[in-house]
Amino acid sequence: MKKILSISFLTFTVFLFSFTGVQSVQADDPREKMGIVSLWTLDKDTVQVGKIEDVFGDNTGTIIGKPEQIDGYRGDAFKFDGVVDLIRMDKDIIFPSLTVEAIIKPTLGTRNPIYDKYNYGIQLLDNNTVGIWIRANTPVQANHWPSAYVPYPTDGEWHHIVGVVENKKEVRIYIDGELIKKTPAPDPISVAYGAALKPTIAYTQHLGGIWYEGAIDEVAVFEVALGDADVRKLYTNALSTLQPTAKLAITWGTLKIQD
Repeated sequence: MKKILSISFLTFTVFLFSFTGVQSVQADDPREKMGIVSLWTLDKDTVQVGKIEDVFGDNTGTIIGKPEQIDGYRGDAFKFDGVVDLIRMDKDIIFPSLTVEAIIKPTLGTRNPIYDKYNYGIQLLDNNTVGIWIRANTPVQANHWPSAYVPYPTDGEWHHIVGVVENKKEVRIYIDGELIKKTPAPDPISVAYGAALKPTIAYTQHLGGIWYEGAIDEVAVFEVALGDADVRKLYTNALSTLQPTAKLAITWGTLKIQD
């Protein structure tokens, strides 16, 4: 006996997030499996009444000053004035090993702290070098500041920066997915040094306070020391762009089988 399939459709509208090139961590985002703990995309839809959302964790940042919202490398970004603008996180972030990622477009020629916890951070110096540094827990004063600095590109374009601290081993700096320099760091990060201070974007409390001038996009922190292959994946991920997805109407049906 031949069976005839007829379908009576009901329409159900599913709202999907609209992406303009920058997203929170999704199931297919490699950062999900890399130990990411916080991600500040700095997109417009993550800013609410002087606060910036951590789209992966729950470490909200307080916006100080009036950084300008601009078109970023992926989606939106913040342009900081180098005078008063900064973001201060509500919670601490400290691990024995860690990785910090950011996409930046700085004003060159001055010291520019990108991400700073006071006992570790990534920054540019006024000689146009970019690097990762830590305050080491050691009584030997000469060994207090392990760091790795390298020349920063002067082309005026966005660049992907990753600093890695591998506990009791070394610090490493990457530009655009490539390892540029590593320096031995046999002593761990000093947890006590600046323990009361929260992480900041575009600011350091060292030397009486120094502010970043220029644009910053996509700042992320990982609770592990990522290796070369994973950093290359981060760079590939930064280059990728998802097409905007509008509201999508999906039709669901009830099936009626007739003999």
